[in-house]
Amino acid sequence: MEKRETRLLEEWKANNDLFKFHEDLKQKRFAYFLTIQTAFLALFGLLAKDAFSDAILIKLFGLVIVSTPPLFIAIYFIRVDARARAYVDTVKSKLLMLEEEWQQHYPDNCFSTYSQQFAVLVHRETGLVARYLAVRGISDDPFRVLVEAKAAYVGEKVIVQLFVFLWSAMFIFAFVALCWSFVIKVLC
Repeated sequence: MEKRETRLLEEWKANNDLFKFHEDLKQKRFAYFLTIQTAFLALFGLLAKDAFSDAILIKLFGLVIVSTPPLFIAIYFIRVDARARAYVDTVKSKLLMLEEEWQQHYPDNCFSTYSQQFAVLVHRETGLVARYLAVRGISDDPFRVLVEAKAAYVGEKVIVQLFVFLWSAMFIFAFVALCWSFVIKVLC
């Protein structure tokens, strides 16, 4: 193997490992986010049950306070998640660039592992998808449906946005309940 070819292979391997590491890190970060949000949801539910059984201003104020941190965490996580996806997509693009450079310099001794995956999963190239289906040789193969499915990060993004909406609604609800209770105490 020539020196340049060895460098391209080593760089491709390093970038592939980096891609896997950051994708794994992104998934772990999302799991931690869901755990934190679930804990805050349980705490809010317990406090809400107590606050509405005996509407005291301090208990209602506690609801407002408890709904604030998870709202800020969800808003912050949207930014962190977008940045992590940008990083992962940058590494994916670098893998494509390396395979393209390899193809230019060594057309007889190159591989296009990531380029083919990208063509199947992102561009959904019908010819390549048909070739994959033919090689698999499974009757009623669910592969075509899986290839056309939305990416996982789209679902994660929607979940995070739902948490932002949920905590915003809970904050507003708790704040209105606090104000209403305060007005009733002053008027009565």
